[in-house]
Amino acid sequence: MDSRRVRRLGRGWEIALAVIAALVAGAAGGYLIAGRMGVPAATSAGQSPAKPDRVTALGRLQPASGVVPVYGPPGDRIARLFPLAPGTVLTEGDPVAELESARDRNQEVQVARTQLAEATAARDAAKRAGEQKILAAKAELNQAHANKASDLAAIDAKINFLKLGVETADAGVKRLDKLRSSGVKVADEDYEKTQLAAAQATAELKATEATRKKTETTYEEGEKAAKAKVAAAEAELAEAVARAPIESSQDKLKLAEQLSARTTIRAPISGTVLRVVGREGQPTGVEPILQMADLTKMTAIAEVYESDVERLVAWVRAGPVKAEVTNPALPRALAGTVGSDQDISRMIARNQVFAMGPREDADRRVVEVTVHLDPAAAGDAGRFVGLQVTVTLEPNK
Repeated sequence: MDSRRVRRLGRGWEIALAVIAALVAGAAGGYLIAGRMGVPAATSAGQSPAKPDRVTALGRLQPASGVVPVYGPPGDRIARLFPLAPGTVLTEGDPVAELESARDRNQEVQVARTQLAEATAARDAAKRAGEQKILAAKAELNQAHANKASDLAAIDAKINFLKLGVETADAGVKRLDKLRSSGVKVADEDYEKTQLAAAQATAELKATEATRKKTETTYEEGEKAAKAKVAAAEAELAEAVARAPIESSQDKLKLAEQLSARTTIRAPISGTVLRVVGREGQPTGVEPILQMADLTKMTAIAEVYESDVERLVAWVRAGPVKAEVTNPALPRALAGTVGSDQDISRMIARNQVFAMGPREDADRRVVEVTVHLDPAAAGDAGRFVGLQVTVTLEPNK
């Protein structure tokens, strides 16, 4: 065997040994990474090689009520960002940011208030003028009532006097008639004077009665006219008040105040700030200003292999299923439960959490299962929202 062939054989062995060493190192590394994540390698069938009384799955920590992004309206900008940092606890309604449109909106509020004040002043002026007209018309009506009463009283007194005069004159004529019938001589001149006096008294009485009737009719018509003036003044007042745009001005002011209030972005819930994205001058509506969540109740969303779901459902129907959530970043293992089959999704989807090992499936079919963490675990879990964890599920025995 010549030296060239020996050298070729030597190089072939070197290459073979290098390939074998690389494969061994890759397998060891994958095993080590999988061991650190606490997730056994998946089988070729896509099933977890967990024990029959245990289901192991990858998952992620998240608040029970989810992460709430706080957006601003499209087409605006952040003029001022209130002092916020991850971990800041906000109460619902606390200010988060002030928008650039705040100045314009506040000006609209001021204009609406001015318009309302002007409309109110115009209404009040028209109301005062109308009320004065009503008072004048009512005074005229009252005066007509008073004059009617006094004038008719005077005429009635005169009528009574004239009636007495008529009675007296008629009595004088009757006495003369009686004397003449008894044979007493009565001068014709005296008799005629007595008859004339009686006729004059009767005529004057009738004239006065006619005057009374005419006076009463005149006052009645005057009262009708005065009442019509009162009604017209009241109608004019009602029209002037209705013509004043009070309600529309109030609605415009209310709308302007609402739009102005929206220029201050406020926390929609009570919770903890997880991440601040917005910056002063940044357009709104594209990205959230911040993300926040209520961390008092935490969950782990486990992605259980589709082949393990029926077994998990059977466990849950028999009672709550215990869960243990682990990750090297957590100070301790977190305990939780799957309370009912309502915590198990009805949809099979592609996994959102990926194992670190090189031999792990990057595309798995899983079912999301909600693990409700114990209240004592909320503090630790709330510090690591979105953390990838290993979830071990076991039935209660």
